[in-house]
Amino acid sequence: MRPQISQVTGLFQGLSPDLPQAAGGTGIGNAAFTAGQGLPRTAVLPVLPALAGLLPAGGLAEGSVMTVDQSGLLCLALIAGASAAGAWCGVAGVPDLGVVAAAGMGAEPARMMLVPDPGPGWPQVVASMLEACEIVVVRPPDRPLAQARRRLEGAARRGGGVLIAAGEWEGAPVRLRVTQRFWAGIGHGHGSLRACRAEVMAEGRGAAGRPRRRWLWLPAPDGTVTIDETAAAALPGAAGGAARDGRAAGLGTAVRAAR
Repeated sequence: MRPQISQVTGLFQGLSPDLPQAAGGTGIGNAAFTAGQGLPRTAVLPVLPALAGLLPAGGLAEGSVMTVDQSGLLCLALIAGASAAGAWCGVAGVPDLGVVAAAGMGAEPARMMLVPDPGPGWPQVVASMLEACEIVVVRPPDRPLAQARRRLEGAARRGGGVLIAAGEWEGAPVRLRVTQRFWAGIGHGHGSLRACRAEVMAEGRGAAGRPRRRWLWLPAPDGTVTIDETAAAALPGAAGGAARDGRAAGLGTAVRAAR
């Protein structure tokens, strides 16, 4: 299904000297793999059960583009279901990726291709990643130009991949964002962040035209992502250990909290 990439060396061991370098001198690096051994082609890639009700197709439609407001835990949650099922997932432009948090949600780190800094030629890097991965998450360094958007949207359609843009992506048919967030674990001036309740809203065009909202544990105390059935009664401020913190959305913060 995918072109083969001969070898990509270990996630924590640097890059193979035999690999071509991406734009800006950044290698496409991760554990050794042969692309094309991921999931079989289907119309929709699976997501975690807690997220299925937010998406029009109940999963990630192949050949599609969607946006997430920030490159935080929600991005990791979106790739976790497909990764656990065998998909290859790429992440570009997110140097503070929370690998520990991703694994806690069910993602398989050995099937993640990471390019922390794709450089000014990031569209070419992401296009190459779409040839090897079922899902690619990208945080563009600037607002993407129309030419770059069209190129990558075409690459996703041709290869049947899913492109998830962290931030703005004009014309994306599905947009997900966290509208409220309450971190749990802090008592009366002390304690540790253990979990987070988050209200996630999905909106967009076509089948996603009707906004959908859902309260999630993002993450739960055990690091997983589940539906929060108690949110209506516990929020806002009813649970003594809840603390709202809009600044704690970064992947690096998520890793520290998950640890």
